[in-house]
Amino acid sequence: MVKPLCVVLAATLALLFPQSLLAFDEQPHALVPMVDVGLDPGHSYSDVGAAGGGLREFEVTLPIAMRVKELLEESGLSVSLSRDDHCPLTDFSEPDPTDRVRVEQEARIAAVGNARVFVSIHLNGFGDHRVRGAETYYNRDNHGKESEELATSIHRHLLSGVREATGYWLPDRGVKDDLWAGKPYGHFFSLRGDMPSVLVEAMFLSNPQEAALMGLEETREAVARGIAEGIMEYFAQ
Repeated sequence: MVKPLCVVLAATLALLFPQSLLAFDEQPHALVPMVDVGLDPGHSYSDVGAAGGGLREFEVTLPIAMRVKELLEESGLSVSLSRDDHCPLTDFSEPDPTDRVRVEQEARIAAVGNARVFVSIHLNGFGDHRVRGAETYYNRDNHGKESEELATSIHRHLLSGVREATGYWLPDRGVKDDLWAGKPYGHFFSLRGDMPSVLVEAMFLSNPQEAALMGLEETREAVARGIAEGIMEYFAQ
């Protein structure tokens, strides 16, 4: 099997510069200037995420995040992405599946650098295909007030943006701080960085109607604009 280019490059760099990589890992933010927003497109080819309607989560979250980045930069905010291709940041070699996710999410938080806020973009999945809607999570133990304000702003703009652009009344599943909802997968490790942090679950790919909507460019644009406008409102407060 041909290995993905990112895997080959990572292995080559590790062999050529092991000490340099170790030194950078010990001080991940030492040489990185502050940016306004760290954006995390959820999942990768190693942990596909939700799927439905011919869509896989990791392939949808990346273009949405890239569009959010464009919109934020047009408004004057600086942005860093945790990934700009479909490769994971780690090798997923931990024996325990929860540890694999934890290590990957810690790497993603480090990858965006010294960011003022962190926003992880996801699409949802559930065994019952009737379940649909948007929900947004934050960690009340991590910059609780600021994280809640950011989550509330993004969530409100996401709901209204999708409705105005597509005519679909995206069900409001709420702004939540229940980190146990991430079990058994995830534990919401992406909400544990030292900055106000939010995880957005924009729609359910397991729901046929929402999966079909996410296949449309106008829906993806509406989701991206809703997230971007929510972030912009947060910084304007």
